[in-house]
Amino acid sequence: MSVRTKLLAVMILVNLAIVLAGLVIAPSLDVDRGLESDLLGRTNRISMSVVLQRGLVDMPRAAVAIEQAVESGRDPATAVAALQSARAIVRNQLAFLPVRDDATVAALRTFVATEDGRFDTLLTPPINSESATAIVATARGLEARAMQQLSAQLERDNTQGLRDTTTEFARLHSRLGVAIGAVLGALLLSLTLSVFAYRRLLRPLGAVTGSLNAVLTGRQPVANVVETEDEFGDIVRAMRRIQAQAEHIRRIAYLDPGSNLPNRNSLEAELREVRRLRPIDGTHGLLLLGIETYVAIRSGFGGRLAEAAMRAAGERLAELDVLPTMVFRIDAETIAVLIDRGNSEAVTRVDLKRIAAEILQRLTRPVEVDEQRFLLAASVGGAIYPDDARDPDEYVNVCMEAQRLARSEGPGHLRFGERGHTHRLRRHLALTEQIRNGLRQGQFVPYFQPIVDVARRKVYGAETLTRWRQPDGRVTLPGEFIFVAEGSDLIADMTRAVLARACKTFTGWNDRGHALSLSFNLSTKLLSSNVLEIVREALEQSSIDPKLLCAEVTETALMGNIDDVGVVLADLRALGVRLALDDFGTGYSSLAHLYRFDVNGLKIDPVLTRAACESERAQEIVRSMVALSARLDMTLIVEGVETSDDVLLMQRLGCRLMQGFHFSRAMPEEQFLEWLRAYEAGVLAA
Repeated sequence: MSVRTKLLAVMILVNLAIVLAGLVIAPSLDVDRGLESDLLGRTNRISMSVVLQRGLVDMPRAAVAIEQAVESGRDPATAVAALQSARAIVRNQLAFLPVRDDATVAALRTFVATEDGRFDTLLTPPINSESATAIVATARGLEARAMQQLSAQLERDNTQGLRDTTTEFARLHSRLGVAIGAVLGALLLSLTLSVFAYRRLLRPLGAVTGSLNAVLTGRQPVANVVETEDEFGDIVRAMRRIQAQAEHIRRIAYLDPGSNLPNRNSLEAELREVRRLRPIDGTHGLLLLGIETYVAIRSGFGGRLAEAAMRAAGERLAELDVLPTMVFRIDAETIAVLIDRGNSEAVTRVDLKRIAAEILQRLTRPVEVDEQRFLLAASVGGAIYPDDARDPDEYVNVCMEAQRLARSEGPGHLRFGERGHTHRLRRHLALTEQIRNGLRQGQFVPYFQPIVDVARRKVYGAETLTRWRQPDGRVTLPGEFIFVAEGSDLIADMTRAVLARACKTFTGWNDRGHALSLSFNLSTKLLSSNVLEIVREALEQSSIDPKLLCAEVTETALMGNIDDVGVVLADLRALGVRLALDDFGTGYSSLAHLYRFDVNGLKIDPVLTRAACESERAQEIVRSMVALSARLDMTLIVEGVETSDDVLLMQRLGCRLMQGFHFSRAMPEEQFLEWLRAYEAGVLAA
């Protein structure tokens, strides 16, 4: 039965109960009209009988007064008038007296009329003593008999009226009983319908409403909602479909699909809930694990195995400590662990160190996925709330900055964050946006530091270095912004803009007869990005000879994926661009790089240049490098030449091409040609 039919049935039954109750009650309210008329007639008879009796009593008194007046010789006119008045009252009341027995009243009326007629003769003047005596006798006889008959008649009327009234009241009581029964029946029917409406309509409606509210607010709906074959059943089925969709959306919103761990949204919701429940007292700790090998696993073995490895890592981190912990995956390569003591006591850095050590210990064992074994190297950043952060967003940011610092130190390190980290991070983000705006406005320009051939006193070429020329004319050195650019995708856009402008500038200089080579630096980030496209665009836009362009690569950049770096460098060589190893002789210097990579030149690191001024051993190393470069037909450039003594020493060791502050710092393009002419003309010191 549908809800509409149920409601219609309830309405019909309620109305039917009201009509039936009315049909039963209405007759009981209509008191019998005969009873009413009897009561009214009896009341009138009593009133008129009292008046009639008073008139009958007054007649003998008036007759006695007449007799006394006659005997005393006084005028009886007053007494006669009183008698006449009493006679009129008796006649009138008797004429209109309502009685139940008309025969008895008619006899009384005849008797009174006969006796009363004698007064007309007796009262004819003059009245003598004999007439007065007859008047008294007639009045007393009339009173005696009339009073006797009237009393008997009234008694009979009262008895019969009482009997009739009792009968009518019994009938009324019976009807009232029926009416009360009808009312009780209607109430019972109404109660039954109310119970039916509550069980079949209101209770299901309340349950459905509560379940819908629960689904909409993310709570578990009412479990005892029954699917019926009506509109409520349709609502319940639709609600369960909505619930399933809501659960699916909630899983998407709050669960990481790859690892089945709660995601960043879930972490932030948990942090907000903890802050709401304990805004002041009680602390909790947060650890962020950066899985540094995730990208390598994903690149080498695919996303499925990488996600399976992260899922295995999450399973290993379950039940880390006696303290309650929750594990989240907040981005592709970062896992978060939330430690919460509740209100019992505060979480300390000692607790975080112990748990971080346990995490790193558990991750030291390789993870096995599809017969592949992966080592999940991790670095950890931690923070404590509210000591290190004021709100959940700052809390996570502080941990992320701490984890970034830990990653810079290598796998297995733990760093704690503090509020200053967030300030630096915000400044870092602000600087990133400023760099982005600067690139759009063309504020990044090339500066050129000359490379000279001291033996021929000629300028061999220049190394292009990026400078940030602010709108106010201030020039910012790379040390203040290059680390931000290299940490984002901005380094590619910056290199594209600066290299294209430098190549166009050198093309103009070469067209004027200055055969100069142009060197530029390739960062580690560029070696993994589309550097070929950047260089190709610069060559096409400037029409510069590729042989005059030299890409300088640090040995640190070569420590990455050797095969990938080798492909990039080979593609650059295929374009005709020359290659040079920058900062050679320090750090990760390896002769294997000279064998593995087909480079055209070396640049001696300034550290080795300074060491050669103080150590003969370093001087021999420089001599060996000069000989090696000559045998391999490579160009050798000495960096960090700052004094004339440095120039003489390097010349003595066999070096010809030099670069450093002794000759010039990096200059804007409008100054470089003037310096070049002055140097080659001998105006400047060699």
